[in-house]
Amino acid sequence: MLAIDTVKAHYDALARRDLDAALDVIGDDAVWEFSGPDTIPFAGRWRGRRGAREFFERIRSTIEVREFRVMRMIADGDTVAVFGSERFLVKATGKEWAVEWVQVHEVRDGQIIRFREYTDTAAIAKAYAR
Repeated sequence: MLAIDTVKAHYDALARRDLDAALDVIGDDAVWEFSGPDTIPFAGRWRGRRGAREFFERIRSTIEVREFRVMRMIADGDTVAVFGSERFLVKATGKEWAVEWVQVHEVRDGQIIRFREYTDTAAIAKAYAR
């Protein structure tokens, strides 16, 4: 399986809201990174499939998805860059954020082993601020 096919399978599962299937393509030793301030509940470095599950559960439990759009994927060997946008509502504050992002995945043997997101974390932190 090509790296881009693995990443597509991950995003397809997320679009179906099938977290188990999305996690199936994440390696047990994966490093999942979202850099940002502590006010963002899913910011940090997560380890393995369990860590990725916690990352997604923190997102799911604190927001409502208004829009999540993948615009483009570019692969270079085992690295896949995904360009997209999102608009989410923070349940606790009633505030929204709308950002564009780039998510970079590294794939090995059909499993995502590293994830890093680059986005406007200041806008996200502002939506979580009370």
